[in-house]
Amino acid sequence: MHEMTDLFIGKDGNKLVAENMISFDEINEKIWSLPAEIFVPAAASRLVSKNQVTQMIASGLEVISPGANVPFAYKEIFFGPIMEYTDAQVSLLPDFISNCGIARVFAYFMEARVALPMQDDAIFNDTSETIKRALMKTHEKNSSKKEICKTAFEIALKELI
Repeated sequence: MHEMTDLFIGKDGNKLVAENMISFDEINEKIWSLPAEIFVPAAASRLVSKNQVTQMIASGLEVISPGANVPFAYKEIFFGPIMEYTDAQVSLLPDFISNCGIARVFAYFMEARVALPMQDDAIFNDTSETIKRALMKTHEKNSSKKEICKTAFEIALKELI
């Protein structure tokens, strides 16, 4: 706890300062090979490369649940080559489902059934149910641990047409 406090207090602006700090290049080379079953790419889009995914898979990766829209490093908006490769290798939850929270909250507020005063647990439950329904519908069509993302896109596209 004291180490974290010291790191926070000792910052130089937003830059962490520590005696035994590892360089970005060194940690970036090592981090993708650390053993992990679940990976949550969050906070930024278009960062994760195919090589990084391959390294994580070789180290035991089983599930990716994006916390950012379009986590893979390509220009396509939807189903690009890195996403397709990853979806065929591990359980990849679709970013448009795992990240639908704020969009669902806005939709919830737009619906006439919203009771006043608005309750945070009602909003959370509505969002959770929306995500659950989408994942259940995907699982009904494809119960394997792979190509989850591809299946969810197919369902979403059919619903749009």
